[in-house]
Amino acid sequence: MVLIYADGSRTEAFLLARTENKIRVAIPGSEDPLELTDVKNGTWVTEDCEPVRVQFAWEGKTREQVITEADCLCSHDLAARLLHLLWNADEETAERSSAPLDAAVDACAIPSQLN
Repeated sequence: MVLIYADGSRTEAFLLARTENKIRVAIPGSEDPLELTDVKNGTWVTEDCEPVRVQFAWEGKTREQVITEADCLCSHDLAARLLHLLWNADEETAERSSAPLDAAVDACAIPSQLN
């Protein structure tokens, strides 16, 4: 997590404990943990009443894999088979056709997803 102080300075911190309205964090290079109190829906203050904005790691931007249209395409035969199973499947049909369907799905899998 990152602590952002009122003057704009930023400090990396590591969460040690959290309750409903308090968090205790460790700051690299500091011997003592810092306790922050949530005074009002995400407004955090230090023990000295200094306001601090807390940016949790999961709030940061992450790079998501971009999926292209080509990643979602499959053969006409597989699409027809899947639609047939969707509209007409019963347990017997699904069991009898699972082996060919599995082979077709494997054939259309993206190589990076197989590992």
